[in-house]
Formats: sequence, structure tokens, C-alpha cells
Amino acid sequence: MKKILLPYGKKEIPFSIPQKNLLKICWLKETPGVKDNVKAIKEAIKNPIGSPTIPIITRGKRNAVVICTDITRPTPDKLLIPPILNELNKGGISDKNIKVIIARGQHRKMTEEEVKEKVGEEVLKRVKISQHDPDNNLFYLGKSKRGNELWVNKDVAQADVKISTGNIVPHRYAGYGGGAKSILPGISSRDTIGYNHLYVETGEAALGKTKGNPVREEMEEAAKMIGLDMIVNTVMNVKNEIVKVVAGDPAMAYQAGVKACNDIYGVKIPGKADIILASSYPMDINFHQASKTLEAIGHIIKEKSTIIMLSPCYEGIGGKDFVDFLKEKTPEDIIKNIKAHPEKNVVSGIISYLITKCKEKAKIYLISEGIEDKDIIEMGMLPAKSAQSVLNDVLKDYGDEAKVLVLPTASVTLPLLEEE
Repeated sequence: MKKILLPYGKKEIPFSIPQKNLLKICWLKETPGVKDNVKAIKEAIKNPIGSPTIPIITRGKRNAVVICTDITRPTPDKLLIPPILNELNKGGISDKNIKVIIARGQHRKMTEEEVKEKVGEEVLKRVKISQHDPDNNLFYLGKSKRGNELWVNKDVAQADVKISTGNIVPHRYAGYGGGAKSILPGISSRDTIGYNHLYVETGEAALGKTKGNPVREEMEEAAKMIGLDMIVNTVMNVKNEIVKVVAGDPAMAYQAGVKACNDIYGVKIPGKADIILASSYPMDINFHQASKTLEAIGHIIKEKSTIIMLSPCYEGIGGKDFVDFLKEKTPEDIIKNIKAHPEKNVVSGIISYLITKCKEKAKIYLISEGIEDKDIIEMGMLPAKSAQSVLNDVLKDYGDEAKVLVLPTASVTLPLLEEE
């Protein structure tokens, strides 16, 4: 009998699993951060991958924009932006001709305090800062190969030099965060974002997938069309410590970052499981965050499998749009809802769609003190108080050959099937 402790919010829950049924426990390996953040950032910027340095890019140019992430991302922009500004200065573009644009996509507008916290006082004093508005100040780039009308931030489109920051981490339907995501959805229009995100309907958009992923491929296309000159992206561990910084060509530097990301978050598993025991730690404040657990494991479950999910969800389910989408019965109903209500948060709709696709393959038990049983049932899942009891019962149903996969930090883990 294998005994383990799984994180559950601020505490741990003990489990016992018969050794013969245990497929694997997917612990993430400990990856330390760099010793000197500023040094790592400067070295990456001065030694770009697949592109000239910033001073060479800026020769003969008059102005520049730096596109940074918003408060929903852990990207250390206050550390990344100053050395970028310094390199732009070396290339002949003064601070008065540089603008920092916060790529908030469809997220809410940040407060002044949040902007200050995000970019830092030095940047606030040096350059103009604005927040992207997905409904105003837009420029038409043209149509993508898939027919999406690409409307983007006018200030970015018309700037001579364009550099963006970001953080590369496994992403539920864009493959990974970072890279060209600074353009689409970062500084794109509401309709452009919605059109792009609905490619999840093809079944080709998935966690950890870049090639053949229509969502990610159109993001890359948009970055090329707008002329993104360089990215400066971090790869961070689960403690949000910088492990690696990549800078340079938006495609080549990004792929180098993806490789580093896989080294941190990727866990190889020998095959698909009948039962998955998963804790949503550390993304467990509400179900909107915790649902990353289900999206992370959708590709490694068998038909008619069982998921036992542990997540305290101290703040409940999440936003109203998310709740509304989750109550739809089928993935197709969710897509119809998204298309009928463009004013709703499309990201919440897409997340709900992916969860519902997961529910089609698996029976999901949710152990959560923050969500009432009736709401769990309404979301199409089964409430339970004891995960061990559920596991014991389910093991009896599947028989002696049942295989159990354990993910102690499922919301930030990238399971990689060895057979693929």
C-alpha cells in the first residue's frame, strides 16, 4: 500500500493506494530560480535568439512601444521593462518617444495602484503608459488565413519598433502562454479575440500543443502581420521565481522558452489512467482557477474514466459568466451561448467548453468545502466529502487491473504521454 499526502489549500490530505494500481505520482521536480534576476534579464536581451540586438533593430527608427502583461500574469515587468528602455535609448529612441502599452485583452482595466505595482515607479516616471482597450483605438491589419479579421491596438500597429514581454507557462488552449499572445489576445479587439478562441471547437487546441494548434498558430500569424520585432519572456517555477529569460525572434526565442518550460512543468507518464486523483493546488482559490486541473488531464484519461478532484475553492465558483456557461448541458450549447452573447467573457466560455468536453469522457467527483453540493451537481459533477472513500469504491468498480494516476499539483502540471 502506497501512502501519500496531497495538498488541499492550506493543509494536506493523506491517501492510501494499492501499489499494484498505482500508475505514477506526478511530482514536479524542484527547479531553482536564477541567482541574479537583473543579470539574467540583461544577458538575455544583449544576446537575443535569432534576431539582431535592440540597438540594431532601432537604427533609423523614431518611436517604439513596449507591450507588457497585465495584473493577471506573474510576469516581472518591473524588472523586464527598464533594461529594454535602456537598450532602446542606446539605439537612439528617447524615453519621450517610447510608450508602454499594457496588453489586457478582455480583462478588466487595472487601477492606478495596480499599474504602479506592475511596471514599477521607474517606468512610470520615464515613459507614457496606457492600457489596451479591446473596443476602441483599433487598427485593421487584415484577415488571417482562417478568415479572422485582425483588429489590433492602433498605437502598437503604427509604432516603428515593437517589443513585448510575457511569461511562458502551459496554457489550456493556446499550448503555452507568452510569445505572440502579447498581440493576440493581448492588444486585439473583442471580436478578434472571440473568433480566435472559438477554434477550440476544432479539437486541435490543447495544453502544451503549438504545432497544429489553430489558436496558437493564428497568434503567431498576427504577431508577424503586425511586425513584432522582439519578445523578452520569462520562464518561472511554481514559486514564481525566474528560472530562465529568453529574448529575440518572437518564434525562435519562444520555442527556446517552451523547451525550458517543459523541463519544469512536464511530467512523463507511461499511459492513460482509469482513475485520476488530482489536487488543484496551487490554483485553488476558486473553481475558475481550479478548473485548470481538468484541462490539464483531458488528453490522458480513457473513455468512462473517473476523476477525483480536490480543491477547497475558498472563494466559490468564479465570475457570473463562468457560472452561466458551466450550467449548459453540452459543449455545443456552450458554443451557441458564446456566439449569442458576445458581451460575455469569451475566456470563461472556452474554459467551460473544455471542462464539459472532459465531463463527456469521465465521471468527476469534486471534494470542495467552498462550493455547495447543489451547485456541484448543477455543474454536472458529483459532490463528495471523503476522497479516500470515493477512491476505494471506484477501485472496486474498475477491478484489479485499474490504474491510478496521482497529480499533486495538477493545475500547473503538463502531463506528457510517453507513447506520443
